[in-house]
Amino acid sequence: MINFLMNGKNEHQLSQFKVGDKVRLRISNGGASTYFWLTYAGGKITVVANDGNDVEPVEVDRLIIAVSETYDVIVTIPNDSTSYEFLATSEDRINSASLYIGNGIKQLTSPLPKLKYFEGMKMMNGMMKMNGDLDDMNMQMSLNQMDMNVVMYPEITGEDKPKMSDMKMGAEQYNSNKLSDIVTLNYAMLKSPTNTSLPKDAPVKELRFELTGNMNRYVWSLDNKVISETDKILIKKGENVRIVIYNGSMMRHPMHLHGHDFRALNGQGDNAPLKNIIDIMPMETDTLEFNANVEGDWFFHCHILYHMMSGMGRVFTYENQAKNPLIKNPKYAYRKLKSDDRKFHVMAENDIASNGNDGQLMIQNTRWSIGTEWRLGYHDMHGYETETHIGRYIGKMQWLMPFVGFDWRYRKLGIDEQEENIFTQTNTKDNRAQVSLGVNYTLPMLIIVQGEVFLDGKFRIQLERMDIPITKRMRFGFMLNTDKEYMIDLKYILNKNMGIRTHYDSDMGFGVGLSLNY
Repeated sequence: MINFLMNGKNEHQLSQFKVGDKVRLRISNGGASTYFWLTYAGGKITVVANDGNDVEPVEVDRLIIAVSETYDVIVTIPNDSTSYEFLATSEDRINSASLYIGNGIKQLTSPLPKLKYFEGMKMMNGMMKMNGDLDDMNMQMSLNQMDMNVVMYPEITGEDKPKMSDMKMGAEQYNSNKLSDIVTLNYAMLKSPTNTSLPKDAPVKELRFELTGNMNRYVWSLDNKVISETDKILIKKGENVRIVIYNGSMMRHPMHLHGHDFRALNGQGDNAPLKNIIDIMPMETDTLEFNANVEGDWFFHCHILYHMMSGMGRVFTYENQAKNPLIKNPKYAYRKLKSDDRKFHVMAENDIASNGNDGQLMIQNTRWSIGTEWRLGYHDMHGYETETHIGRYIGKMQWLMPFVGFDWRYRKLGIDEQEENIFTQTNTKDNRAQVSLGVNYTLPMLIIVQGEVFLDGKFRIQLERMDIPITKRMRFGFMLNTDKEYMIDLKYILNKNMGIRTHYDSDMGFGVGLSLNY
């Protein structure tokens, strides 16, 4: 059970307020990776500040707050003897935390509708090209002018597949309510009450980044490079730095700059709001700018913890700056930062079945993969085999992985029994130990095609896809190769570390057993 807290409690009470009172709340998202929808049972929410900077008041029915983002809002107590719920609901709607404002009977806010996750993902998938780029279908997905919330959360309109005309409305939703009766905050609505323009005579340094990543492997980067693969970005004190960011991934990213507030160019001209976190939605392009006026080494990164730790960031540093007395060994500190995205993680799976034992062990980091899999029969006729591959992922989407492999097999065949692959090459399984060179490539539907050449001249082509979702808990998988080997399996997930699996393997036959994974 996942529990969410507000000021240390799942439910919090502010009973000192009475009818007619206007209450200003400062909400900061202290989560590591969770977005929250904010709603209020007592009526409209008036947004008056963002990331500690004032904005002209804007009324909404709800808003989503990104990781580490801050909003100041004003809510009103409309009736006496009533305590109104201010509700923070996780983006996936699995749980929430409540703040009750007022004294009396609790008035609950309407729960958010069930998340239509798969409908939203189907829409997003339809916008992705084969090379991993996203197709904006000639729409201007910048400055939050197109409301991507309609794509990601189609329950807003009540339609399984939003119309393109609806998606283009973006900020118009606020003025005309054409999409629905629900007014959702959009960055285009934020306007600073004061002029935030930068010095006119300062030189301009423009930087461009694409937010990149692999959602299957949870690898995240800028321009397909992680922190450890890049140098610091030099800026000069006094210049205006403009950052143009395109989100080429299918996740939203709350990008945070240390040490500075920046202008988020949102169509408000000289009154663009000041922020230090900007939530960049899929396919969106945003432009930030700030005056370089605070010396130091400043981290610019995604604030979702596992994105940051995997290397989605850069370090801005001032040229010819004075040494920081608080950092005794700058080179060591920077080396420690770079070590985060180089760390390896371990994944293991083991199936204890009636026809044998099979499983895999994988050790991976951002680029490298070391994996071994095994199939161990209970009898010599079923055989024993292990395959180990050491490879490096290549390309923006990391669909390509060349590797060096080692294949060891033993299977006791009959005297006159001999196996051939579809190329009429004789298979040697009785006592085989061979080094190989090969490549993995990810096809649509996450099917892995593997081509492998062994030093004895044999070669093999294989297709494999595991964990195909059938239901919420049921998974299907298959493997087929040119050695005339095949496998199909069906797995029922009991919990995150355990399942029941049944499979048929061409070498080992039918089996059923317990599947363990880490």
